Amino acid sequence: MPSREVRRNLKRAKKPENIVEKKKESHPFLYAFSLAVLVLVVVTFIGLPLASKIGRTGRLVFGKYDGREIAYVPGNYFDKTKENIARSLEQQKNNKVNFEAQLYRVWREAFNQTVLHTAILIETQRSGIWISQDRIDKAIIKYGPYTVNGKFSEKLYNETPNSEKYKTRQYFRDYILEQQYFTDYYGGERPSSKEKKFFVDMTLPQRSFSFITLPFSNYPDKEIAAFAQKHSKLFRKIKLSRIFVNSEKDAKKIWEKLTKENGNFEELAKTYSKDTFATNGGSMGWKYDYEIKDDFVKDSDLEYVLNLKESEISKVVKGKFGWMIFRCDSPLVQPDVKDKDLLKVVKKYVLTYERGKVEDYFLKRAKDFVAYAKKHNFLDACGKYNFVPFLTNYFPINYQLLFSFLPVQSKGNKPSLATANYSKTFFEKAFSLTKKKDISDPILLEDQIVVLKLLNEKTTLKKNDKQLYESYYNYFTQQAVKTDVQNYLTNPKKLVDNFNEVFFKYISPKR
Repeated sequence: MPSREVRRNLKRAKKPENIVEKKKESHPFLYAFSLAVLVLVVVTFIGLPLASKIGRTGRLVFGKYDGREIAYVPGNYFDKTKENIARSLEQQKNNKVNFEAQLYRVWREAFNQTVLHTAILIETQRSGIWISQDRIDKAIIKYGPYTVNGKFSEKLYNETPNSEKYKTRQYFRDYILEQQYFTDYYGGERPSSKEKKFFVDMTLPQRSFSFITLPFSNYPDKEIAAFAQKHSKLFRKIKLSRIFVNSEKDAKKIWEKLTKENGNFEELAKTYSKDTFATNGGSMGWKYDYEIKDDFVKDSDLEYVLNLKESEISKVVKGKFGWMIFRCDSPLVQPDVKDKDLLKVVKKYVLTYERGKVEDYFLKRAKDFVAYAKKHNFLDACGKYNFVPFLTNYFPINYQLLFSFLPVQSKGNKPSLATANYSKTFFEKAFSLTKKKDISDPILLEDQIVVLKLLNEKTTLKKNDKQLYESYYNYFTQQAVKTDVQNYLTNPKKLVDNFNEVFFKYISPKR
């Protein structure tokens, strides 16, 4: 059976008192924050496995804050925060981020949040904030892991080991303490009416534009082919395996095992190599010249490795970061600059490493377009240069996306103008146009060049919009207070941060 407190609060929970509605009416934004915290608790316990697939073998200490350990333990705050972040990123389905980068991001953010959480708990302890057992019981009954179809299950509660019950109780206690701490800060917030008006006024004027875009992904195939022809050496490829170590002495010992003792390359790589290829027995797979050239100190050493015969083992080669031994698994293949698959590789290389060349190409085209459009008109220029004109929604000067509900956005959000929200130059040029039909100079964004034509401008707000922006101001000030609290609490002088050391030793795949 549940404890006496849990049973008593289960009965109280059935009373028809609408406490949530009262709280919502008295302080809607404080209610929203509190609800967000409780939703976080619910997400933590519902729909996520109690056991993680990563690092569940024991306790890992990533550092200390004010003398208190920042530790990962299965089922604790750190663990559940990590699971929440991982689930959130999974829902975004960003396949462009590699696994190791995503893994680091998840664990690092969980560490940062746990540091703040620890700082808050220390502060609440010093200030004497106390959470009653009844309050914890109520939260567990409503949001804990003992619910079936939205109702508290005594059977599930009784079947849960006492150790898990203790962890759950501690988890809820700490969350409620954190919630209470922020509630005390936000509850006293009284935004200035003049400051609120100033904030809302910043959303005006709002402008809409017609625009054309020159995305770098449209860099012509003939330019790619010309680059491949001129720099063909970069796209030679060879299939290699590698053993990488930190000292020349160790490298020579391994080389002797390979050449004089007929040592197994794969086993020696798994045992001694210090890079990410070690787990695959040193296999690097097919590598292009440009992918490995920066590993070498001397160009002559690169050429030596590229010209190894099949199954041949190299001498010990000095690299920029250590000492290397290579085995040729398949000899060098010269590039075929007419091959479509190779041209895809060349295009990726050009867009990554020859960005200036791409920018210059499209900037020239954009300048020609602007000159023609100013002499004739925007649509005639679109026809001459075969550009499709697009339209934007209305937006204000919104650098760094201060007003998240009014982003720079094309109608239908295609093509994307997301990077414009972080371009000071974009807003300067967009809002320096003085007349309708004025055309901007070319504007360089991260992955494209755009040209704008002013269409319309709004200088007043509808009543509903004004109320919406005023409401957002209340949220904005709360977030600002939260940031201030975070900066105040997380004193870097009190933090011992061993995150990277522990992460790369126990969590990340071997490098």
